[in-house]
Amino acid sequence: MNNIVKSVVFLLVVTFLLVPAKGFAQTRGELTARIERAQEYLGDIMEAPDTSIPQSIMENCHGIIILRQYKAGFIFGVKGGQGIVLVKDETTNEWSPPAFVKTGEGSFGLQIGGQSVDSIFLIMNKDGMEMLNKTKFKIGLDASAAIGPIGRDAEAKVGPGTAILVYSRAKGLYAGASFEGGLLLNDDTANRKFYDVKDITIQDILFDNKVNMPEEAKPLINLLNDYIN
Repeated sequence: MNNIVKSVVFLLVVTFLLVPAKGFAQTRGELTARIERAQEYLGDIMEAPDTSIPQSIMENCHGIIILRQYKAGFIFGVKGGQGIVLVKDETTNEWSPPAFVKTGEGSFGLQIGGQSVDSIFLIMNKDGMEMLNKTKFKIGLDASAAIGPIGRDAEAKVGPGTAILVYSRAKGLYAGASFEGGLLLNDDTANRKFYDVKDITIQDILFDNKVNMPEEAKPLINLLNDYIN
């Protein structure tokens, strides 16, 4: 693909991420709703027999990213969305408070339609955890990824070098795409708004114990613990 097309794709991504929109200029209440949506989706996928993540995999994961993305386009396309990430303490096995992330992706090719995609990314090893120390990263590029297995003996189906396991559900119709470049970014604005701290990073939230567990996240934490105990 020539440089002009790639530049257009890049501009689409930047525009999607930077143009002010209701979805990205959120109040604390709207950010609480994002946590609640993550909890709802986790419950939905775990209660359905054909999508349930095996307990052994949940127990062994080091962290979890829960996203809702929206994808739409005609010839040129854009995908963006929002989500949260939490990690488990290696010593206590307790979950961190949630940190907010957002996504952006541009594509060029024969494509038409719209779709929403709910995804759970389980972080399975050190490489996946190191990915979270970057301000922006791409799953599959900065850390290897594979479709998450379900059913019996699921753990045996996971390759030893796999950093991320992906479980997702799509609604809507979207066809085509010959080139894609996607980013997962720290949503610093959302984190500052939710935790009411002027300067904070997701590393402060996930690894450095700079904030307390918010009341709004405790139902999600309880649900996560239900699936690993």
